[in-house]
This record gives sequence, C-alpha cells and structure tokens, in this order.
Amino acid sequence: MKKQLLAAVLSVTTVAALAGCSAGGDSPSGGDFLVGFANNSDTYSYCAKFRAYLTEATEAKGITISVTDAGGDTNVQNGQIDDFISQNANVVSAISNDLDGSIPALEAARAAGIPYISFLTSVSGGDDYDGYIYVGSTNYDAGEQQGKYLCEAFPDGAKVLYFTGAPNDQQYIDRKQGLEEALEGSGIEILDEYNVENARDLAMSTTEDCLLSYESFDAIVCQSDDAALGVVEALKSAGKASEVQVLGVDGSDDALAAIQAGEMAMTALQDAKAQAEAGADIFEQLKNGTDPKDIADMNIPFQIVTSENVSEYLS
Repeated sequence: MKKQLLAAVLSVTTVAALAGCSAGGDSPSGGDFLVGFANNSDTYSYCAKFRAYLTEATEAKGITISVTDAGGDTNVQNGQIDDFISQNANVVSAISNDLDGSIPALEAARAAGIPYISFLTSVSGGDDYDGYIYVGSTNYDAGEQQGKYLCEAFPDGAKVLYFTGAPNDQQYIDRKQGLEEALEGSGIEILDEYNVENARDLAMSTTEDCLLSYESFDAIVCQSDDAALGVVEALKSAGKASEVQVLGVDGSDDALAAIQAGEMAMTALQDAKAQAEAGADIFEQLKNGTDPKDIADMNIPFQIVTSENVSEYLS
C-alpha cells in the first residue's frame, strides 16, 4: 500500500437534487491544466449527481475539466481515458465500471506518467502505482450498516433477498462482504442474490418475479437507491409495501422521500458533494505541483438514514 487511507469525517447537510447531465462529452472550460473525467453512467442517479458536483467544484478552482459518459461500458470508458491521454490531460479520473476491466485504463495512465484518480470504485493494482489516488467511501461499511439494521429490525431472524449491481465492481463486493459478516449468527437468511444492474425497471420486474417465486420474505437489500425504488414500486403495485422492508445505498432525494413516506426502511447515504469537493481539492494540489504519492486517499464516511433521522437530510 503506497499510503494510508485518510478518514475525512464530514457532516452532511443537504442532499440537493441536480439536473441531469447530458450523455457523451462536455466541452472543457477554464484554465490550462486539463483533467479528464470518465463517468460510469449518467443513467445511475448517483453518478449524474456526482458528475455535476465534480464539474462545478473543479471549474470553481479555475481548472479545465473534460467529462464523458461511458454508459456503463468498460471498453468505452477505457477508450475515453485513452482519448484524454492523447489530448495531453494532466490528470485522468473515473468512476470505474469494473475492478479488473479498468486495468487497461490504469496502465495507460501509468505508461503516460500521469495521475489516475478513482472515484467511488477501486481498480485492481491501483495501490501499486504511486500516481493512483482513491476518493470515495468505505463500501464495506455500507453493507455492514445494512446488516446491523436488519439484525435490530428482525431479532428473531428473517428471510431476505439481495439485489446487487455489477458482480465484479469492487464497491458491491465490499458491500456484500460487510452485509454477510454483519449477519453471521443472526438467524437472518439471504435466500438468493440477483444482479439488477442498479436499474429501477429491472429491480421492479425482478421483485415482481420474486413475489411469485417465494412464499414469503421479509426484506430486500439493494446496493443502490435506484434499485430500491424499483422494488418499492413493485411492492406498492402488489399491495405488499407494508410487509417487506426495503434497504438501499446512496441517499438519493427520491429514496429520502420514500423513507419519509414509510416506503423504504433505510439507506446508507454517501455524500456526493463532499466526494466531489475532495476530488477537486486533489486536482488543485496536483496543479500546484504536489507529488501524487504524497496525496492520501480520501474516505468520506457513509451516513445511515432511517425514518428516525430522515428529516435532517431532506431539503
């Protein structure tokens, strides 16, 4: 490990809704120092929100940022990072699509001798490159908090379903590990796991299928709020909303509203604004000549939101 993870304990004030960003690339603006950012997919609401915050925070520092949207395709994203390097970007960054699939992009940055900033998700081999910096949240903690919530909600045991995103995305691997370890010895059984690709419509149809396939279950644990909201819609349509608890991750505005309405049980909120501002601060340090190996990874803690405290996070 080239550096210790720096815990940045930040308070969350408001999770603000931002207008969606267009697909494809944004025109660079401001300054001579060029940062390339390859977003995962704007169809994922958290990525769209993060992209907007990152662009705003970076431009506020007078730094040029060029933004692309990979549409969830790892090969497309790797190509976008290659393009940034060809454009003589000083820094490349991404919300990577795949733990191993993003290695070519990391290696391209290494070969070019420029820093690679990985937001939210890590890339295999990153810690072996002095130019690699991670900014995000400890995803194990999100899964662990979901597990702890379930243990408190169902002290006598329960049957739950697990809805995940891309199976080789490190954030979901870590969240699953945190969940499973928190549930050890609890009597809570994970009946099955489904990859719903963080898509609301796929989570909805998968829930509809599960309602037909299982005699009963007590909760559905989702690794994104987009998926959780799809589950909520399916349960409401089936008249089961009061019978099944729904857990998510991200802290989207729609999820917070669903918690307030009693339609979701909890979410692990990750602070897109704080993550983006930390990224912009790193860009500024690099612009000012700081050696990337001297810049610590940044960890922005998750905030657990339930009906008891959701009012603190609503705008």
